[in-house]
Amino acid sequence: MKAFLKCYWLSLPVLLAVLLCLGILLMFGYPTSLDLIVGLLELLVILALPVSWFFLARKKEWRKLAISFALSAFIVLTLGVLSTIVSMSSPDGFGRSHPIPRDLQYDIPLKSSDPFIYESTDETAQVDSTDSNTWLQIWDNPGQGGIYKYDFHYGTLPAGEIFLKCYEVTDNYRLSEERLTEASKVEIPANSSFSKIVGKQEFIIYEGDFGDYYAARIEVWFRDVETGAERKLLEKIYRVDGWMR
Repeated sequence: MKAFLKCYWLSLPVLLAVLLCLGILLMFGYPTSLDLIVGLLELLVILALPVSWFFLARKKEWRKLAISFALSAFIVLTLGVLSTIVSMSSPDGFGRSHPIPRDLQYDIPLKSSDPFIYESTDETAQVDSTDSNTWLQIWDNPGQGGIYKYDFHYGTLPAGEIFLKCYEVTDNYRLSEERLTEASKVEIPANSSFSKIVGKQEFIIYEGDFGDYYAARIEVWFRDVETGAERKLLEKIYRVDGWMR
């Protein structure tokens, strides 16, 4: 190993560049086992580089050491940064690995012609106080998969908070747990009659890719401001996709 690192010191930065380029290309497709293999090879090369620098320094090969270090730094600052940027919008294959069951009944978010207003003239947006299936209405954002807004109507409630919990239907996997609940949270005053208590509150689902749909169970929860007690008010299954940024 010592002789290899001394003789092939230039091969390591070049190999790192090749692996990073290959990794970037793989990010444009769905994740496979090849991604893991390339990632492990990148890690091994990164670990081997300081070892090669150590042996070059012991032999006082300062010129080779400087070239290897400078070339490695350049590769990391260019291809490494590019790899990070590309990975932020690469597909995760979540929808592909969670197909919607054929016999599952679900709703589709209402379409809006205006991404800022999120309004719809669709008749399905009409709310019927006797039909709980109409109390929750979801709008999507045109051209921005994974970004949604919701309306919620309900009857008598004490003062508190309304928020959402979302789960992938087949695996019961909690979606965007750290951010979705907080983003969807709305404080409400005490309500004594059936009315709209949440209007166009935005939330984002991060799992999945644009246009790669899967089924999500969207649950509406209430937290009492005085007691802190939580209870589920309603749930509804929607076809959704994920935000890729």
